[in-house]
Amino acid sequence: MSPAPKYRELADELQDAIKSEATLLGVKLVDGAKLPTEPELAEHFQSSRGTVRQALAGLAAEGLIETRGRAGTFVRRLPLLEYNVDSEHPNRRDRAGSVTDSWSSVVKASGREPSQDFKFRIEPATSGVAARLDVGENSLVVVRESVRYVNDLPWSIQTTFYPYELAKACGLDEPVNIAEGTVRRMANRGYVEDKIVHEIGSRPATAAERAQFDLAPGVSVLIYRRQAYAKAETTRLTIEILPADRNVITHITDNGEEVTK
Repeated sequence: MSPAPKYRELADELQDAIKSEATLLGVKLVDGAKLPTEPELAEHFQSSRGTVRQALAGLAAEGLIETRGRAGTFVRRLPLLEYNVDSEHPNRRDRAGSVTDSWSSVVKASGREPSQDFKFRIEPATSGVAARLDVGENSLVVVRESVRYVNDLPWSIQTTFYPYELAKACGLDEPVNIAEGTVRRMANRGYVEDKIVHEIGSRPATAAERAQFDLAPGVSVLIYRRQAYAKAETTRLTIEILPADRNVITHITDNGEEVTK
């Protein structure tokens, strides 16, 4: 097996230093700290400036640093929010014992404050959504969308599609926020989800996403899809866009080992 490229080794070393808030060339690598210059880093690590530049580009793509023109390169480390794929459970409660939607519970458990902007619409299903929900193309679907914030910082966009008849039966067909979350609401109306198919991918952020999330250049977004069922009936399709510099998705395997996806 061939060794990792020099720039990757350097990037890993710098990443570890940033995450541990170590001191490098007299600079404590905390959020907002200005990194040493490329020539200084090249001399310190006995590498070429090209290698240093490649390593820094990789860290920028992960959202750990950002370049501010002639001002230099700075640490930009956001605290990660860990979202477990098993957290969408109708009986989940927050630390105070209150019934809340699963995402709010996760944020509160991290010691931060959740908020969201809610949007609602009813529209004909596209061919892709119809196939996922097992309804006819152009059948009506209820769409509930939330732009989510953590301590007022844009954190993710979640859009969920529901078959219209199911949404109507469960009281999801009105433009109001549901404090307990739609998964618990459906469970209370007899639609207890017993199967969820999770799909996790990534892609470069669009210009609109870079602006909305204030992303550093090169930061990608995670695309997290959930297709849920209750007794073989499709209940929803959820599509979530999460900036990769502030989110990590985990799940628990059958043997109890936690795995980062």
